[in-house]
Amino acid sequence: MKRNLLTVLLFAFCILGNAQNKFNLSGITSLVNYGIDYSLAKVFGGKESGHQYWVTYADINELFISKSKTFDIGKRLGIPVEVVSLQAVNDVNKQINPDHIKTTDNNYMPTEAQIAEAVKKLPILSQEEKYGIVMICLFMNKATDQATYQFVVFNTKTREIVEQWTNTGKALGIGLKNYWSFSVHNAIKKIK
Repeated sequence: MKRNLLTVLLFAFCILGNAQNKFNLSGITSLVNYGIDYSLAKVFGGKESGHQYWVTYADINELFISKSKTFDIGKRLGIPVEVVSLQAVNDVNKQINPDHIKTTDNNYMPTEAQIAEAVKKLPILSQEEKYGIVMICLFMNKATDQATYQFVVFNTKTREIVEQWTNTGKALGIGLKNYWSFSVHNAIKKIK
C-alpha cells in the first residue's frame, strides 16, 4: 500500500514539474520574433563599460538571424517563427543611456508594470492581429554568471500580453558578446 501511494505521489510531482513550463498559446499558429529588448536591463559586476554593453546589444540580437537554428524560440515553443524583426528592439536599445546600464544593486529587478510598459513602447506598426514574442532582458549578473529574461508573447496590434514567463541562462565564453549570448541560448533551451 505504501509503495502504491509513493508511486502515485511521484507521478503527480512529475506531472506538476512538467506542467509548470506549459504555456497557454493555443490558437497561435505563428510568431514574429522581435529579439531582445535591453531597455530595462542592468548589469551587476561586469568590468566592461556601459558603452561596451550598449554596443554589444545589437550584436547579440543579430544572432537571431545569423545563428537562427541555435536561437530558435519558435522550435522550443512548437510554433513557427514567420519572421525575425529586430528593428523595433534595435530602435529602443539605441535610446538606452550607456551611463545607466551598470548597477551596484545585486537585487535589481524590474516590476511587472515596467515590463508591460516596455511591450507597449515597442515601436511596432501592425494593423493586423498577429502575435509576437520579445525577450526582455531584466538583469545580467556577472558575479553569478547568470542573466534573467522575461519572455513575452503579445498581440502586435493591441499589445495585450497573452503569456509571459521568466527564465535564467548561464553565461559562458570569451568576449562580451559570446559570454552573454550563451545566457540567451541557455534561457531559450529552458523553454519546454
